[in-house]
Order: sequence, then structure tokens, then C-alpha cells
Amino acid sequence: MDRPSNEDERAAACALLFCPAVVRAVLRWLGRLGVPPCHRTDVAGQVWLNAWESWPRFDPKRGRPERWLNAITVHIASHYHERMQHRRQELVDFIDVADPAPDAAAAMESDSIRSGVVDAVNELDPQLRFVLVAHDLDGIPMAQVAKDAGLPLSTLYKRRTKAVGALRDIIGLRVTMDFARRVGSQ
Repeated sequence: MDRPSNEDERAAACALLFCPAVVRAVLRWLGRLGVPPCHRTDVAGQVWLNAWESWPRFDPKRGRPERWLNAITVHIASHYHERMQHRRQELVDFIDVADPAPDAAAAMESDSIRSGVVDAVNELDPQLRFVLVAHDLDGIPMAQVAKDAGLPLSTLYKRRTKAVGALRDIIGLRVTMDFARRVGSQ
């Protein structure tokens, strides 16, 4: 039986190496070697370039092609880590950003909205206002509010639902009246 020629072995190795499964394997190897995902494809490109350039020197008799490619991957990854230790990033000068603090008009509008909501909450029925203020504004758990008020929890949830609906109606009516006033004054 004839032993296959070196060229046949090299062709078989080439077919084995340059396939999508081995490309994914190189990416996995690089991940295990500590190359971050953002650089992994670039480093893998260097692995394949190095493999392509050194392919004429590949000898299938010295070992399996996957081991040869793995050795190249380890070599390239180690050089990547060496270069990362010496890499310096230059930061750009600070960019002038607009002041994030609200201007006077925005502050006045915010205060106006806040006082409008407080006025709308004060218009609520006292039983509804109690639940809404205690739970939603003061952050007290509903179970604690129910215990303090001596009421069933389900009753307080119903009152809270009514309070939110009534508050929505009051604010909606105010917005509508304000809009009508603005349109009428024009």
C-alpha cells in the first residue's frame, strides 16, 4: 500500500483548516487566551494572516494541522497581550457641554407643575388623598398603610386606584381649562 505523498497530506490539512468550524475554534481559543471580545476578530485576522504566510513551511508529518494553528493562535495572542501592556490611549481635551442645570424658565415651569400637582392632590377626597400620599409620595408599603389605618388591604388598593383616576381627571380638567384660556386670549 502506497503512503500518501506530502502534497496530499498538505491538501487534506488545508481542507481541514480553512473551514468555518475552525474559524469559530480560533475565536474560542482567543477567548480562552484572554483576548477581549472587542479585539477578538482583529486578532483572529492576524492569526489567519500568519497561518497563510507560514503555510508553505507547514509539514504535516510534524503534527496535526489543528495543533499547528493553535500554536500560531497562542503566539499571536501572547504578542497581543504584550502590545496591550505598552498601549497608551491619548485622551482628547474636554468638550464644553451645555450646563445640565435647568435654566430659569425650565425651573419656573417645573415649580409650576409641582405646585399644580400638589393643588390637585389637595382637591382629592381625604380618604383617597391619605392612601395616595402615604403610599406613592411617602413610600410606605400598602400593608403598613392598611395596618396603620385599620383597614383591609384590598380596600386601600381600591381607594388608591380611585385616587389615581380622580387625580388624572383633575389634572386633565386643569390642562383643558388652561388650553381654552390660552386659545381664548389670542
